[in-house]
Amino acid sequence: MLTRKDFIRTCATAICATGLCTAVETSAAQTTGTPLQSCDPAELSNEKSRRDAAQLRFARLIETLEQRLPAEDRRQVLHVLGGKCADTYRATLIDRYLGDIRGFLDEGLRHWMAEADYNETAGTIRVVDKGPSCSCPMVKVGETPASFCDCTLGWQEATYSTILGRPVKAELEESILRGNRRCVYRMTIL
Repeated sequence: MLTRKDFIRTCATAICATGLCTAVETSAAQTTGTPLQSCDPAELSNEKSRRDAAQLRFARLIETLEQRLPAEDRRQVLHVLGGKCADTYRATLIDRYLGDIRGFLDEGLRHWMAEADYNETAGTIRVVDKGPSCSCPMVKVGETPASFCDCTLGWQEATYSTILGRPVKAELEESILRGNRRCVYRMTIL
């Protein structure tokens, strides 16, 4: 679990990339009691360039999949990719909440969800991400095709199916990549 100290360090590192190093280092040192290592602008610039290049290359891969694969095949490939991504969170997050959907949603509300509604009677879960940008680090908004949202549907299905011990079907109500201001998911428990 991410501690407050780790969260502040992560935010400080991200802000450091914007050139606000001195203010962030001072604030982080006051909050955590430990000074951050100085930002190396050249190193940060290089890392940002590498990240941007990787995101752009990934966007071109999704474009190529759109051009070369029938829509249903592409959707299935991206669903599988989302499931593989969810697997990377099994040990650190998902397995802790096996059989405890309310606990998982509470954890999400503390960290990455703006809203979460579990209607046990109707067999539905509705989640609104905090946003304001796509949560996938591979996405470059404005470059990554909206069809990539099928990946997150695979993530949602794999995650919630594992936690509930029953299959779910995920649907996308809103998506940043599809022009909305936030991402909203609805899971139906099958």
